[in-house]
Amino acid sequence: MKKILVPMVSIMVVLLATLEMAFAEETLKIRVGADSSSFSYQFRVAQGAGIFKKYNIDAEVFTFSYGIDTLNAAILGETDSAQAADFAVASRLAEGNNLRILSHILTYRTDGALLYANDPTIKSPADLKGKKIGVQKATVNEYVWGQFFAKQGLNAQDLEQVYLSSHAELLAAFQAHEIDAFWVARENEAVAKEVKGNHKLGDYDLAGFFPRAYVLLDKDFIAKNQDGAVRLLKALDEATTFINEKPEEAAAIAGKDLKIPLDAAVAGIKAYKYEIRFLQEDLDDIAGVAEWSIKNGLIRKAYDVKEFVYLDAIKEAFPDRVTAEIKK
Repeated sequence: MKKILVPMVSIMVVLLATLEMAFAEETLKIRVGADSSSFSYQFRVAQGAGIFKKYNIDAEVFTFSYGIDTLNAAILGETDSAQAADFAVASRLAEGNNLRILSHILTYRTDGALLYANDPTIKSPADLKGKKIGVQKATVNEYVWGQFFAKQGLNAQDLEQVYLSSHAELLAAFQAHEIDAFWVARENEAVAKEVKGNHKLGDYDLAGFFPRAYVLLDKDFIAKNQDGAVRLLKALDEATTFINEKPEEAAAIAGKDLKIPLDAAVAGIKAYKYEIRFLQEDLDDIAGVAEWSIKNGLIRKAYDVKEFVYLDAIKEAFPDRVTAEIKK
């Protein structure tokens, strides 16, 4: 009996070691580009809650100011992934690059951002004529302002647009009354409320547009890691469930990573509807943003958004969440 057992144990040890080695070879190493707002919480929760590890993903998360910066980093080869809102995505795809849209990750709620003014004479959108507004250039905020102008019957020339490069700069300018109005992210609303003369004009209904955000991967990275792309989406989906079911725990993880107060991190979560999917309406969203932006000179080069969408991974991960059609 002993003579039979010893070789069997030895074989089992070898088999287990072989399986472990094979599994180790499948580890997905990825450099994640994440912005500094609640846009990036799915990635931070996947990392902080150990979800990436569960899916054998070795992720290194790099933080950038805006989604547009994550796109730029991926285009330059500094990261493998990017996450950004529709306008930033559309503007960078127009330049032609290796990035491919993998999935929708979130949509702003109606009150996801709020239009605040600090000048008591501004009582309605029409009163913004001749005033200074804070604009985050090359981000979806610039597109939101464009939609706001159109819906409110204003022209860009009616106002002075002050371009700033970060949330902190916008808040500082608002506090110093160097700008009269700007769109306040939910996580920054408490700070805006402390400014003398502050008052809320409304939410995204004033623009009639609700931004969506997407995750993108480099196409060469996808080619080498097709199974990894599927696991990445599954990990992000589990992080999404974590955020939706345990918002305070998720906020604590992301807040610690970004060094922001817990209440601000919770407020940021409430700004979005997090969901891993790719519906026809998501494809139409980016295509519509691109078309409008080309027509209005915000994007110079016309192109077909469908050429930059990769659906194989999400079709394998969540086939019931894909309704977009890409004809080849």
